[in-house]
Amino acid sequence: MDDLKDKTVMVVGGVEDNCRKVAEAYGFKNVVIPGDIMVAHPDVWPFSQQLLSYYKTFTRPLPVPIDVDSPSRSLRIDAVFVYNDPRDWGLDAQIIKDVLLSEHGIVGTLSQKNGNPALENRGYQQDGQPPLYFSNPDLLWAAKYHLPRLGQGGFREAFEGIWAAITGGQTQGVKLQKVVMGKPHRPTYEFAEKRLIAHRHHLMQNYGSPLGHLKRVYMVGDNPASDIAGGNNYQSPHGTDWASVLVETGVYKKGTTPSPEPRKVVSDVWDAVAWAVAQEKWASSADAP
Repeated sequence: MDDLKDKTVMVVGGVEDNCRKVAEAYGFKNVVIPGDIMVAHPDVWPFSQQLLSYYKTFTRPLPVPIDVDSPSRSLRIDAVFVYNDPRDWGLDAQIIKDVLLSEHGIVGTLSQKNGNPALENRGYQQDGQPPLYFSNPDLLWAAKYHLPRLGQGGFREAFEGIWAAITGGQTQGVKLQKVVMGKPHRPTYEFAEKRLIAHRHHLMQNYGSPLGHLKRVYMVGDNPASDIAGGNNYQSPHGTDWASVLVETGVYKKGTTPSPEPRKVVSDVWDAVAWAVAQEKWASSADAP
């Protein structure tokens, strides 16, 4: 990602201004959000005209104008990051679609390679378009409403449907080229394990005896399709045992059969911690893993 720090990236999701600030905290210097484009060119998505006054409260002028007549001097997007659940699905899907069909990520252009059967992926995303990243694959998540709500995974599925309708999708041998991070994908668990090992080492560095091996991690979550699947499937390069624990306070509801199945189902996080402590028989510090 370091090679993108000085280039122009677009971040999507949630309260877009917060997403921009997060991207800037990561070191990205030129960050655009779909709202910036909407305010500069309201006709880009005519169905959100009533939201213009809202967008104007936090959007910024484009770092480079969109100039269809002079593409070499026009706004170019070098990467697209969907950080969390978008609020304006229509606007965000429209802008992402435009960028992925563009020539070299230049907003307002259309690649001549699109639909070319002689090229890989029928020419789609084969003309220097920016890579597309999704940070969270969760289809559903638990909120205050009594039924699960659509998450970022819902937006991704919707966008993939749009993409298939435009390109012909799998029936034409076309895939949406993307990178999906977050649970249940392995990089998330690798990162978590590295941080746990480093934190454990920091806590124990003042003790004289050898630190030893991190024997077990308890993965507590409320979503079988992401939390539990990731914990069950993760194969630790350090030989650490990952025990999945499903709580009944979120997406999963008591009385149903979770798939995949966790090692343990408990009522809430308190019970998950109590079960883990009991499993480890932490009667004394010497028994800790």
